Amino acid sequence: MIELGNPQIKYHDGQAILENDIVINGKKQIIWFKVDEEYGKYLCDERNDAYLIACLNYAMRNNHDIVSRAPITEDLLYNIETYLIPALIENNPSFHRVKISAEVSSDVLPSGGAVGTGISCGVDSLNALANHTDSKFHNYNITHLTFNNVGSHGEGDRARKLYLSRIERSREFAKKYGFKFVAGDSNLMDIIEQSHFKTHTYSSMFPVYCLQKLYSCYLYASGGYRFNEFELRDLPNLCCGSYELLSLNVFSTPQIQIKSEGMGITRLNKLRNVIKYEPSHRYLNVCLQEGDNCGVCEKCVRTLLGLDSLNSLDLYKEVFDINYYRDNKKWYLQQMMYRIKDKKHDYLEMYPFFKNEISPIMRLKAEVYVLKVALFKFIRANTFLYNVAKRVKGKNA
Repeated sequence: MIELGNPQIKYHDGQAILENDIVINGKKQIIWFKVDEEYGKYLCDERNDAYLIACLNYAMRNNHDIVSRAPITEDLLYNIETYLIPALIENNPSFHRVKISAEVSSDVLPSGGAVGTGISCGVDSLNALANHTDSKFHNYNITHLTFNNVGSHGEGDRARKLYLSRIERSREFAKKYGFKFVAGDSNLMDIIEQSHFKTHTYSSMFPVYCLQKLYSCYLYASGGYRFNEFELRDLPNLCCGSYELLSLNVFSTPQIQIKSEGMGITRLNKLRNVIKYEPSHRYLNVCLQEGDNCGVCEKCVRTLLGLDSLNSLDLYKEVFDINYYRDNKKWYLQQMMYRIKDKKHDYLEMYPFFKNEISPIMRLKAEVYVLKVALFKFIRANTFLYNVAKRVKGKNA
């Protein structure tokens, strides 16, 4: 059982804080969300919408029902119970059909009329800005940029340090290009422990709904699934973005529209669009490991290869070590071959641009990689062999 209390707003040291008790299997904890004091008037303490969305996927995976002491927006609860839960249960029999006990409210809340999107300065967020800055669709032009700590940076102290190391770039970008900036911090990921890969849509909607009196529309930068890749099954290599066409529509109400920005556009086409957006040349940041682009993590590798395939490397010399990439290009191409064997379609899309540079040795190494992966999976599946391998590794360490 998960019990959600009544949200309360507090002010301390220049910040507005939305707090709520959450009880999971009898253990009571507090989930908080902090923003600068000027945004305190937009925090929603009338309803538990944010907290319901935040714990919903966790409840389905861990056999919990949910009781809410504060009301839930009528349209939101209707959508969740009528569409989202049945669809996921039908395709994932191991999921629990969550029973939600809560009063509903259809009262119209005040709205600041903002149009928001996240600003990590990655390809997805910059693509959203490229598409929704001075566009002909005035009601969807972005007014507010957000940067939230709700799971993408990890958990605990390391996550907060990484969040703080990255936020200044986003704040600087917003100031330079005339957007309002909303920085949100939370302990959500430390209280509800779950895979961010599998639940990022839910956790990312938590700060949006904490501030639901600010937005009329929120553009959630999609992770790049194509329309024909819509999938409700909880497969190991798929994140929850594979069914955002459903989930984000479910999370939309007459009060606030949630749009999957970039859904259906391939990674390379997004990058092609971002290249035309001049601010990206100084602010593109995709790194998984550091505050600045390290150049060697999986996302840096993928982005550098993409920029190279589009003949645009030199445009990004302020944010990547382009000389290092060129000096070590064979290593980058080898990583591409490995990821192709993993069936990563982002790399398959880039392969035609580099196929004449792939040597027989690179191809052979990729085949050996496949064998190693298969062997590792076989050993993992065999308890005796797995324990032997661990002992051998320990002796050789």
